[in-house]
Amino acid sequence: VEIRYRPIELIEEDDETSADLQQGIIEAVQELQRDMPGDILIFLSGEREIKEATDSLTRHFSKSFQILPLYSKLSVREQEQIFKLGGKPRIVLATNVAETSLTVPGIRSVIDTGHARISRYSPRSKIQRLPIEKVSQASANQRAGRCGRVAPGICIRLYSEEDFQNRPEFTEPEILRTNLSSVILQMSHLKLGEIEQFPFVEPPEAKMIRDGKQVLHEVNALDNAGRLTETGKKLAKIPTDPRLARMLLAAAKFNCLTEIAIIVAGLSIQDPREKPSDKLQQAESKHARFKHEHSDFLSFLNLWNHFEEQKKHLSNNKLRKYCRDNYLSYVRLREWHDIHSQIMQVIKGELKLRPNQVPASYYEIHKALLPGLLSNIGFRHEQYEYLGARNLKFFIFPGSGQHKARPKWIMAAEQVETSKVYARTVAKIEPEWIEQAAGHLIKRSYYDPHWEKKAGRSAVYERTLLYGITLQAKRKIPYERVDPKGAREIFIRCGLVAQDYHTNAPFFKANQKLLEEVGYIQHKGRRVDLIEDEEWLYQFYDKKLPESVVNGITLDQWRKKVEKDNPEILFLTREDLTRGGDEHVDEWNFPDSKKIGDLKIQLDYRFEPGHAEDGVTAIVPVHQLNQLTPTPFDWLVPGMLEEKLNALIKALPKSLRKAFVPVPETVKTCLEVEPEMKGSLFQWLSDRLRIVTGESVPLNEWRPEVLPDHLRMNFRVVDENGKILAHGRNLKALQEQFAETAGESFDQLAADELNFTGCIDWPVDELPETWQFIQNGQTFVGFPALVDEGETVGVKMFDTRDKADQSHRWGLNKLFQLKARKACQYLKKNIPVAKTTPILYAQLPPHPLLPERQRGDFKQDIVYAVIQQVFLQDEAIYSQTQFERVLESQKTEMVNSGNQLGESLDQLMPLYQQIRQLLKTPGVQPQTREDIEQQLALLLYAGFIRHTPFGQIRHMIRYLKAILMRLEKQKNETQNLQQLQRFWIRYWDEVKAGLGKRIVEPERQPFRWAL
Repeated sequence: VEIRYRPIELIEEDDETSADLQQGIIEAVQELQRDMPGDILIFLSGEREIKEATDSLTRHFSKSFQILPLYSKLSVREQEQIFKLGGKPRIVLATNVAETSLTVPGIRSVIDTGHARISRYSPRSKIQRLPIEKVSQASANQRAGRCGRVAPGICIRLYSEEDFQNRPEFTEPEILRTNLSSVILQMSHLKLGEIEQFPFVEPPEAKMIRDGKQVLHEVNALDNAGRLTETGKKLAKIPTDPRLARMLLAAAKFNCLTEIAIIVAGLSIQDPREKPSDKLQQAESKHARFKHEHSDFLSFLNLWNHFEEQKKHLSNNKLRKYCRDNYLSYVRLREWHDIHSQIMQVIKGELKLRPNQVPASYYEIHKALLPGLLSNIGFRHEQYEYLGARNLKFFIFPGSGQHKARPKWIMAAEQVETSKVYARTVAKIEPEWIEQAAGHLIKRSYYDPHWEKKAGRSAVYERTLLYGITLQAKRKIPYERVDPKGAREIFIRCGLVAQDYHTNAPFFKANQKLLEEVGYIQHKGRRVDLIEDEEWLYQFYDKKLPESVVNGITLDQWRKKVEKDNPEILFLTREDLTRGGDEHVDEWNFPDSKKIGDLKIQLDYRFEPGHAEDGVTAIVPVHQLNQLTPTPFDWLVPGMLEEKLNALIKALPKSLRKAFVPVPETVKTCLEVEPEMKGSLFQWLSDRLRIVTGESVPLNEWRPEVLPDHLRMNFRVVDENGKILAHGRNLKALQEQFAETAGESFDQLAADELNFTGCIDWPVDELPETWQFIQNGQTFVGFPALVDEGETVGVKMFDTRDKADQSHRWGLNKLFQLKARKACQYLKKNIPVAKTTPILYAQLPPHPLLPERQRGDFKQDIVYAVIQQVFLQDEAIYSQTQFERVLESQKTEMVNSGNQLGESLDQLMPLYQQIRQLLKTPGVQPQTREDIEQQLALLLYAGFIRHTPFGQIRHMIRYLKAILMRLEKQKNETQNLQQLQRFWIRYWDEVKAGLGKRIVEPERQPFRWAL
């Protein structure tokens, strides 16, 4: 053989270099065509390179040569093409399968690219790799020897002679490149000693030995000390890879030996499904019938069952034809059958295992496969990428039935690295199956031990990992399984000490009640040293309970035994818990309720500085909210009064405070006369200080807003079910916030209490000023009043005195109109007023702040005002006797009062008209005009006759005359206006603030008329 060197640069995976390689091959073929006509064998590194070269050579030499590929995955029919001689010369494109596995006849020349895919096992990643490597000198010579066998030949090497000389002399033996698990298993079974001591010609590296032992440990063939286990002895008897053998042993446990034996035999051979490159689509279409939705392993099983079914009905010749038509290798299927027979002989003979007769389920089959494939599991990390054991990232092989499905968790028969790491023969699994199969390999970590009230035990979260893969991130398990001492401590501290535990045990309920009682003492007395702390309570239970009590169940079991002889063993006593010094924390100093008029308001205590409810909290049902005033709550409770008085005096300005030093002594002197805790706290304190020290404190100098929170009453507003609606220390703000809600809630509760409607006479003998009633076990206080219903009157319960008084006034007015109907009709017809007065009245604008006020026409409002003046001036009427007496005695005054009112209006309305005209003249100062317009709008508005007291209407004449004098004199009023505005603005701002929140009637307030 003549050796020729034609070096070209080769860089793997580079497109430009790949083109250079193809050009180098073409030039070499042309050279051989000239110097050595005949068949040519070209060695390439893999299937992809062969396909590229086939396309390139077909374009250049299809007329001169027959171009044939040769690699292991070709179908038998395609491989047989290379043995047919005659016709055109051949170019055979082959992998290293043509070096030693078979001889291609008639080869005259060889082209050697110098590379091959060499199988190497990686102990680090645990995968079988097929990297492209330079071949050794021995392999290069073997390739050259493929020609020159029957006549002189030429071998062209597409690399340099120097490169050849620098290559290793021989290819590494397979024992240095493969998984050693089978070798180690057989050596251990045959008792040949440690593999590290065995005299191999070329001993394997230590890391390969370690890896082989790890594989055997994974399949439970070796224990932690490296000794052969009972499982390992059984595995050694099965003539397959240890991983496959482990599947067979697991199959016996899961009753699926029949199916697993078929699958294991199928995994031991080359895939019998052929995929010719020129008929790939047809082949895949034929193979689709065997595919299983979730598992490539069951695709093997489907193929086996299908082939066995055909065998029953077809002769050998027809069966071979059937295989060719369906792109199946008959030879590999026969090999599969032979291996299956050998496996079944071992299973039934040596291992004495019985195959199952009932078909196994998906769950059983894959749980049996898992023990042999624990290194080949993975979960979907990204869209197509999976994360496997030891942080290996891989992809599902495109030919797999699971490539498009992309299950969350998978296992694979093998992981092979070519251009990427691919998982081949894949199935969908559940992570729970992995844990059951890999119990001896699982690493467990525990975190976040915590108490669980409902279960009555402590729990901890468990994280399970296999080869770095998290199988379960947060599984909850009982803590006593991991740390009984820690579980016992949590049970005592959280369950018993903190009372966060559901139980009907007598000791627990009694202790719970006692702890609440004595604990409340600390909240009331605002001290933390009155009772024993939690550590004392923990020591109490710790000494009483044995080590075996770690949860509620074990506690109940222990109690049943010991409480027969000592039923009080876990009961606490008041003497155990209290330390003394709590004598002052009694019902007088710290009551549980506060009496406010007819109402009884519950009190709650909390000692937690910084908390929103620190101090004393008044629990106010929303329907009672409108009935309260802040004044009684300023006193807090007797036990906290002294502290509050000290704080109030210390908050005074220094000029006042210095008269009361030392403050504590002054306060004690003030309290020598025990206050009744009625009226204003600030008035009482000012009076006592004046008596005790002779110094007086103005009421506006007290600053309750700067006191610590716990010295100001907190209010908790609750609904009828006790649900908290709001809380805060400003009672007025809460009343404004829930004014409407409180009224509606009270109306619902009082709907059936003292309720009358449609009356034209006094409805009841005597109407009480207050009315107590009970609803849902609670006592309520309401204010009954008459209600104007239009043509009749009724009686309704109101939640506040203001609402009741206003309604009662309107209701009485309506009832007097009904009872004095003739007098009212006469009044409407004979009111002595000028014709223009009703017209001007009708033109008045609405009240600027209260535009929705009730009003009628001129005559109706006159009648309303007369009734108010005649019957409702002197006394409040709450009985039928009073009503009838007033009606009879005062009825004759109606006409006289009507005449007086008419005279006043006849004077008032023209004055009003005159002022309006004068305000339009240009000489009026803007400041004066603005003030007068404001006052007019608040004095004379639509309906003012109805809402303004009779006497104030007569005074309005004087007010309007005074306005006319102002307009005539036109003096500079700046100073006087400024003096007035201080009060005017504040007063009307208060009126605005109360709109919609409380009864607003400025005309009935003396201060409004003082302005």
